[in-house]
Amino acid sequence: MTHPAHTLGRARLAPPPVARRERPGRSPAVLREEVPAEPGSRAADVLAFVAEHRARLLRVGLHLVVAALPLLAISAHVFGLAPMNVTAGLVVVPLTLVALVLGVFSPAGEERLVLAGATWGVLATLVYDAVRLDTVYMLGWWGDFIPRVGTWIVDVDADRSVLGAVVGYVWRYVGDGGGIGVAFFLLVAATGLRRWGERATVMASVVFAVFPVWTGLVATVALAPRGQQQMFALTPATVALSLLGHLVFGLVLGLGCARCRRLEEYWPWTPLLDLRRSGTGTPRTGVWPAAVPSAPDDGWGPPALVVPPETAAERTEIRVERPRPLARATRRRAIGDGSGPIPLPEGRREPRVPVSGPVRVRASRPVGDPRSGALTSRPPSGPVPIPDPRSGPVRLPVPPATGPWSRAAPPRAADPWLGDRRRGATSSANPHPGVPARG
Repeated sequence: MTHPAHTLGRARLAPPPVARRERPGRSPAVLREEVPAEPGSRAADVLAFVAEHRARLLRVGLHLVVAALPLLAISAHVFGLAPMNVTAGLVVVPLTLVALVLGVFSPAGEERLVLAGATWGVLATLVYDAVRLDTVYMLGWWGDFIPRVGTWIVDVDADRSVLGAVVGYVWRYVGDGGGIGVAFFLLVAATGLRRWGERATVMASVVFAVFPVWTGLVATVALAPRGQQQMFALTPATVALSLLGHLVFGLVLGLGCARCRRLEEYWPWTPLLDLRRSGTGTPRTGVWPAAVPSAPDDGWGPPALVVPPETAAERTEIRVERPRPLARATRRRAIGDGSGPIPLPEGRREPRVPVSGPVRVRASRPVGDPRSGALTSRPPSGPVPIPDPRSGPVRLPVPPATGPWSRAAPPRAADPWLGDRRRGATSSANPHPGVPARG
């Protein structure tokens, strides 16, 4: 099927091709526009990605260079490659100012990563120095070379230890500690390491603090011609104490990285672990999707725990509300007034609802009163004899007619006030029996 744009362009420029009869055994002719492009290699995909996102990659690279330069400047000074005051004045400070200006006037998402990494790097260095300075100034197991580094930066004599200590510790916290934190946070965001969990993130931070940070420090002291004279002597105590300090630094940095929220959202591209898991990348477009539904899952790496934010059209909110159980008095009241069924919690039986039908009304007067309407006679107790049907018609026992509704009821006594109507009396003004009649 040809794209509509191709069809319109072909109709304007040239007449449609003449349909030809296909011969049996030959494949039909296919237009050149309909032939799919050949898949590009991984190198071509990387080059296309770099070409499309060159400005953003340069900005991330600037942050990585600024983060690594403070440590590299110390190694370059100890090896005699470049004085530290030159590298600090011509390279480190200008590039740091450029990064700060970009972050203030043209902020991007990765600046959040840089700020979080620098903050946790400074905090981890504080905890590291709490362990190191105890062994330096209280126990006296080894010397403090940070003031000497400060004198290298400002290019003053080693006797000015106070100025050297102030400059050296500012360089240590902001440059060394903050730079290591920025580099580790960018590395975690680029690889998607936090998908593996908090324990894996902390272990990776400890390993990063040991190699290459601690390994580079020991290699600089051991391999430089005047490394031990300029920094500290390599002894079992100094090696063990420096290793312990870097382990503490890596532990604090890893815990801080694991506790940061929304870290992957500030990274502008898909993490590498998600790319390897999905096994796909769009060639020559620079768009690397995190997951493709049709791509086979090779099972490498854990599933992504951080999902990209949804749009307003894709967000679906589902609320499940359970009925609140009513009190017993409220439930009885609702059942009594006929308001309908009431949902009850599981495990509770439905209450008994009165069934409509005939209602038996009991008389409030005592039994035996003629005006109460109740029968005074009851059928005889005991089983009812069943006669043999062959003996003739069945006669049921009739209870004696002794009630007020029977035909043989005894006559009522005459009313002394109204007289006896059944004897033919017509006057209702009979005198009271207790009052003597007038003569």
